[in-house]
Amino acid sequence: MEKLSDRKKILLIDDEPELIKAVEIRLKSTGYEVSVAYDGRAGIREAKEIKPDLIILDLLMPIMDGYAVANELKDDPETKHIPIIILTASQREDLKTRCRELGVTSFIMKPFETSDLLMVVKAILKQA
Repeated sequence: MEKLSDRKKILLIDDEPELIKAVEIRLKSTGYEVSVAYDGRAGIREAKEIKPDLIILDLLMPIMDGYAVANELKDDPETKHIPIIILTASQREDLKTRCRELGVTSFIMKPFETSDLLMVVKAILKQA
């Protein structure tokens, strides 16, 4: 049986409570330990405190957007190694390029199926 300390930690940073709840339930039922932040500033604090194995990050949020959060996390030696999955409904032409430049591992377009997100999460954590 897996010890609690062996469970992978995932930090979910998004400002949509319904989406967070749905994703959090699915991740926890799959055996992950999940922490949540509802804005970018809180997400950065949480990432530095808990050192998650993976961050799932929304791009469009109040206070601090996902680009700024990813940039700050990737500039910090303590958090730069943490893989980031971007969740976004943005249709910006330069989205993929900006995400790659920031060092983002993957991104998923909203709306999405939680099963698709889980496949990406598992693949990234297996590589890590």
